[in-house]
Amino acid sequence: MALFVHLSDLHLTTEAGPQALLFERLVHTLELERKASGAASLPLVITGDVFDSASGPIEPKVSAFLRLLELMRVALGGDAPTIILPGNHDRRRLGLVGPHRTKLFQALADAVDPARVFVAGCKAPFLAEQVPPAFHGLPAHVVTLDSSYLPHGLFSAGGTIRREDLLQVHAELPSDAKPLLLLVHHHLIPTPITDISHVDAQKTPKFLRWVIGKLLPALVSNADREELTMTALGAGTALSMLNSFGRAVLLLHGHKHVPTARILRGMTDGCGDILLVSAGSAGLRERVGEARHPDAARLWPTFNRVELDSDRVRVEALSFSPKRSDKSPVRRELAMAGLVEQKWEPLSVSFHPRDAPARVALDRAEYRLVRSPVAPGRFDVSCERQVELEPGASLRRYVDFVGVLPLLVPRKRREGRRIELTVGGATHFAIEHGLCRTLDEAKRSYGAGVAFESVGLHCRYGARRATLRLARQGAEGLVPFASATDLTTGREQPLLLEAFDDCWSATKLDCAARSLLRIYWPLAAN
Repeated sequence: MALFVHLSDLHLTTEAGPQALLFERLVHTLELERKASGAASLPLVITGDVFDSASGPIEPKVSAFLRLLELMRVALGGDAPTIILPGNHDRRRLGLVGPHRTKLFQALADAVDPARVFVAGCKAPFLAEQVPPAFHGLPAHVVTLDSSYLPHGLFSAGGTIRREDLLQVHAELPSDAKPLLLLVHHHLIPTPITDISHVDAQKTPKFLRWVIGKLLPALVSNADREELTMTALGAGTALSMLNSFGRAVLLLHGHKHVPTARILRGMTDGCGDILLVSAGSAGLRERVGEARHPDAARLWPTFNRVELDSDRVRVEALSFSPKRSDKSPVRRELAMAGLVEQKWEPLSVSFHPRDAPARVALDRAEYRLVRSPVAPGRFDVSCERQVELEPGASLRRYVDFVGVLPLLVPRKRREGRRIELTVGGATHFAIEHGLCRTLDEAKRSYGAGVAFESVGLHCRYGARRATLRLARQGAEGLVPFASATDLTTGREQPLLLEAFDDCWSATKLDCAARSLLRIYWPLAAN
């Protein structure tokens, strides 16, 4: 069995700050994984966005990454092969703003020992390269494809996957039964949650933020959404072509900071299957909800652990604490499949995180709606939130955030969205005309096309029992339904909504930290 580490999206900066501590924790966790595996060394694959931006001085960035890389390699055994390819942040300013830059990654390639580190993406306009088998020693043919190539255009975080590059590499492969391990940066299938996210342009100049947020979507529908500007051109053609190669493909990527896995089956006996697995960000603490508030909940950084042999593959996502070394990483199984000729046969996995004991016994929110007398198209909202701890557990504080509609809400009240919950008791809060009731009001508040409203419970620390309720009184006529979302993986699934005389109730047992329970309902016509 071959075991290796797949990480992505380090987004390394040269600024002093909390990222240095995060990388210490990353190195520490990598060392623990290598020791636990019993292996003398573990290969390392990095699928892009090594740096946060391709602009600015090159030498300090390369030097900073080489120091980090050496620490990671020592943690993984010292002499393991390392494969690195570029992402959009390694090519453009903050990953978004052109022109396409090649100097940063070329400087990295010039600075490493090619006998120890394989740096891809330095042969443009030719994008695909086969990594020599003697270099990696894995039971697969390893190919890198520089999907970050985007030589035209001022604004985009997307990339390119050309059929000619794939065909050229395929022509060089021997006719055998070995799977193909294909390494790219960009996703070929949209990833959960992020496929509907708005483009984050907060670090860009004010004028460019206006262009991205206002001008472009006025000209091109959904131009302010990530999926329109962050995909790889040619992904559909590439997937069909990879099926036609007649061998199993394990495709590893990053880009969207969400660890996930899907299988794309070939439709004929001669087609191969594609197992697509993404790694989350190993260098960022992604905020949840109130993205700019210092008290906002954050996701732990993650990397993937991949086991690959001649008849099976298994992938785990490991989330590690960015602050404390005494906390074990939280593990989630992403994929496990047997390999039968060119087909991946899925094996059962559990998406429930392991090594994550809950400190909260009960996390409950009960909402009540009343038609607003000030704004007839809205509801006034009140909520009772209850947090009870497990015996012997401690929790210093529990901060939550509550969304407030932008219209009719005085500016000074918008700061009231931050809620300090009472641990070991109940917290009450209310928001006047806080939710839309009608389609017309939603159009005025959110924009055209919104059809549903919702209430939610963000289970920040996980819970043995998480319960979200909506009182029936005041909500007559609503037809609600519920879901639960693991915000680490983006996996949203339907949740049973029970109807009682006084409320609707949705409960999730053994709820993972950073989970979001929602009760939705369609908006009224008037």
